[in-house]
Amino acid sequence: MLIQNTNLKDLFLVERNIFEDERGTFSRIYSESEILRTGSFTKPVQVNTSFSKQKGTLRGIHFQYPPYSEAKLVSCVTGSVWDVGVDLRPNSPTRFQWYGVELSPRNGLQLLVPQGFGHAFVTLEANTTLVYMINQVYNLEYESGVRFDDPMIGIKWPLKPSVISDKDKSWPRLEERIEDLDKKFT
Repeated sequence: MLIQNTNLKDLFLVERNIFEDERGTFSRIYSESEILRTGSFTKPVQVNTSFSKQKGTLRGIHFQYPPYSEAKLVSCVTGSVWDVGVDLRPNSPTRFQWYGVELSPRNGLQLLVPQGFGHAFVTLEANTTLVYMINQVYNLEYESGVRFDDPMIGIKWPLKPSVISDKDKSWPRLEERIEDLDKKFT
């Protein structure tokens, strides 16, 4: 695995080696010794999948507050997505900045999203499946999110999201809740 820094502190792009022969391909999604060296992830306690039927499906921007903040290693195993990490950490030099990258089984890229970041994606193809390795259990009481089109973040989506849950449409804008974020993240 090749682990690369991004322009956001503690957010990493992970490139898997893909081995191909006449049968197809093989790659390693997770290597504990390599991933733990980043300091952005602890051992996974949960592995989730997300399947989206339609191109243009948006999920996010999701996160959990402490003490249930999640770090995620996100992989795309069918289809493709534009995957985004957003730094929400108080006192971070890259707060409210985002990083986006296309993930697909063809390019072998993964995004390692640290605690204190929001995560979102939009599908670039129909029938897309993601696998998330997460270092924290899900807790509804600590779940939160930010609107995908929040002007304080300004994510440039490669296509206009067309399938969005009511929940993801209704997250409040950041300008209305910065104080609340700061209190809950500390």
